[in-house]
Amino acid sequence: MTEKAAIEGPAGHTRLRRLETFIDVAYAVLFVQFIMYLLQTEDLAWTDLDFGLLSLLWDNAVEMLRLLIAVGLTLISWNLTHKLLGPLERTNGVHTLLVLLQLIFVCLFLFFAIADPTLGSVSSPVGQSICLAISGFIGVAGWRYARRYGFVRPELSETQKNDVGRSVIIEPATALLNTGLGFVGSDVWTLGWFVIPLLLIGARRWLERTT
Repeated sequence: MTEKAAIEGPAGHTRLRRLETFIDVAYAVLFVQFIMYLLQTEDLAWTDLDFGLLSLLWDNAVEMLRLLIAVGLTLISWNLTHKLLGPLERTNGVHTLLVLLQLIFVCLFLFFAIADPTLGSVSSPVGQSICLAISGFIGVAGWRYARRYGFVRPELSETQKNDVGRSVIIEPATALLNTGLGFVGSDVWTLGWFVIPLLLIGARRWLERTT
């Protein structure tokens, strides 16, 4: 470790802890936004339906499914961020900026998801995919930056560091590949979030066995 890194170490550690706290709070706010978008029941109109709230959910099943997918993708993005921050012992201004840029694109993803839940415009699924792809690849770039400048905990082996890099590439790659399916149709695009990662994981395991 260089003399400069040794001096900045305690401050960098404190900055990392604050960054992780900020990220958790920001994602909590995003989840509140999802909750606020749940079906409106205050007018009690659902009481006139044959099966009450179940009928309300069934009548809006497609929108609810896509909302659940959006929540799931946001959870994946949150988990991705923690997988990239967890192995670190400190951060600096540049790395912090990259992490915050990740979050900005997740917020843009939320904008597309909430603005057009029925996916009536092709801009919605394409926008969601592009935002998550950019966010994920920024995260990968942040990890490489942190690794290059020695922010990773010293007890981690090179194999473990490589495993982190490989494990986090699936999410942005899935989003990038699913962008094209947004032009095909909303149902195909929705299915792509389930199928593409399975194909990518299978391809990665096959490559690992053959190399």
